[in-house]
Amino acid sequence: MSVRKLLRKVGFAAGLGALLIAGAAFGHAATQPDGLSLNPAGSAPAAIGPVTVNPVPAAPSSEFPDAAMSRNDQGDVTVLRLDGIITPGAERSFIDALHALPARRPLVIELSSPGGFTAAGYRMIDAVLAERKGGRPVATRVRDGESCESMCVGLYLAGYPRYAAPRAEFMVHAPRMAENGRMTLRSTQMMVERLVSLGASQSWIERVKAEGGFSGARDHRETADRLTADGANIVTDLLR
Repeated sequence: MSVRKLLRKVGFAAGLGALLIAGAAFGHAATQPDGLSLNPAGSAPAAIGPVTVNPVPAAPSSEFPDAAMSRNDQGDVTVLRLDGIITPGAERSFIDALHALPARRPLVIELSSPGGFTAAGYRMIDAVLAERKGGRPVATRVRDGESCESMCVGLYLAGYPRYAAPRAEFMVHAPRMAENGRMTLRSTQMMVERLVSLGASQSWIERVKAEGGFSGARDHRETADRLTADGANIVTDLLR
């Protein structure tokens, strides 16, 4: 059975492009301490560095609940859903779930997350890229009414194709350290470089910078349809 038919089984619209398999891995995860990014509403994580929060300093990582993980096998495709904060515990559950899958079984990673700890998130990204390099088709998806923020955006970018409902929301920003609520130029630059290495358009990144989106002063939010219109190359296929 073709990948396109398999994707239709798990709720993708007809006519979407076939999954592509990455031919080479992207950059390695950062070696800074863990970081966690939260949006003002109390969502979570984003980028690289010690526990990051935006805009208020965060509590110790143990106070953040792990994202809920679920696996749903639908015919010849597995849907792996992550719902909540990207933590070291969520990372372990996620990687265990990847390792439990049959070799080369097509995978859809469904995300609804405010972000999370950067080191954990980058290891999850690298795990997805390794699966793709090993021959597993891996797509990502964000459903209508849900959001993918901060560290979640990098994890979303690790898949291909990248599906999203038109009104699904994405947010990027400068990561902040949990200890003092401050951002650093180094952690922000590392995060931006990672987004670009995963496929985000450099011209879109520059527009976000020009609007203060990586300055630490504001979160930059866009819906999936707007990202597509802006040529961000975050979302590759809009779900109808």
